[in-house]
Order: sequence, then structure tokens, then C-alpha cells
Amino acid sequence: MSGLRRSFFAAAVLVGSLAAIAGTARADGVLTPGQQATEQLFYLVLIPAMGIGILVMVLVAYAVLKFRVRPGHTEGPAYAKTHDRKIEALWTVIPALILLFVGVVAFQTLIVTDTVPPNPDVTVLVTAQRFAWSFNITYPNGTYHANQSTLTVSVGQTVKLVFQSIDVAHSFYIPAFELKIDVIPGHANVYWFKPLQAGTFEIHCAEFCGLRHFSMIALVHVLPA
Repeated sequence: MSGLRRSFFAAAVLVGSLAAIAGTARADGVLTPGQQATEQLFYLVLIPAMGIGILVMVLVAYAVLKFRVRPGHTEGPAYAKTHDRKIEALWTVIPALILLFVGVVAFQTLIVTDTVPPNPDVTVLVTAQRFAWSFNITYPNGTYHANQSTLTVSVGQTVKLVFQSIDVAHSFYIPAFELKIDVIPGHANVYWFKPLQAGTFEIHCAEFCGLRHFSMIALVHVLPA
């Protein structure tokens, strides 16, 4: 097997191993459909990008070793090839196809993450102010809880979030759900999530809003269905 073929084989094995690790890394840790869609997009972009990077490094390393100056090899070819239309066409068409693929899957991800279902089970008005979150919650049976400091929902419920700020810009962030959306004064952003596992998760402000920004923490309780 030639050096170039060995290099390609090693690169393919490494990329395959990375893909297998990535595919199982968070298989049991998905907490919302939006998180699942986002992670799928992340790995669909990450794995090919790493493969391309590794391939380029392998080719550069091969060229350096193959054509380095050494005893008996001190001069280049008499007629060096300066262009190749087929190769030039390939490295134009292939990146274009990759970008088209990424654009399509990114659009599909946005459909999942940013399209609020028309008939949510729970509607929550999230109010941000320095340095606290408050929740006005309307449950499926018509029960309304105002000015709650904790957001309580159940597994499988579709939760619509309507955000408002009464002072400065904030950012609603649930790290476990990989959910983050800006809360801007004078503008009502809308988002949603559907919890798939029970538990208690922290809500943070991810936009610096003042000296006590670090203390702007609340909880979301997800109850078993």
C-alpha cells in the first residue's frame, strides 16, 4: 500500500471513530426536541468539517514528506503541472454541494426550534427584571398562576414562552435544554420547548444586566407525566 493510500486510510478510520463517538455522546441526554434537532445539526456539520480538516492535513503532510529535498532528490520535475480543470471543477462543485446541504439541514433545524406549535399545553409569560425572573403560567385546565418564581410543567407538555423585559436586555438560558433566547425591552420574543425527562433545571440570565447579574437564577421543575 502506497504512502498516500495509507494516509487516506488512516484519515478515514479517524473520521469514522469520531463519528461513532459523537453519535453516542448524548444519545441518552436529550431533554427537548429543540435540543435534539440542534445537536443533530451540530454533528452533521462537525463531522464533515473535521474530516475535511484531517484530509487537508494528511495531504499537506504527504506532500511535505514526498517532495522534500533529500539525497538524490534535489530538483523538481522538468515539466511541472500547473493546472488541472477537472480538479479545479471538483474543488468548486464539492464545497458548493456541502454548503447547500448545510443550508438545507440548518433550515430544517430552524423549523423545529423556532416554529411554535399552534395549540400549546402551557402558556408562560416570562418577565425579566434586574435581578429576577417571574412566570405567569396558564395551565391546560385553565388554572392561572401569577408571579411565580419557579416554572413548573410536566413531561410531554408543549410549553409556549412569551418574553418581556421591564428594564434592560436580558437573555433567558436553560443550559440543560440548550435553550437561549434574548429578552429585549419593548419587544416580545416567543419561543417554546417540550420537556422529555423529569427533573429540576436551572434558568440563568446570559446577558450582562448589572452588578448582580450572576444572581439572576430561577428553576424549572419538570414533573413526571
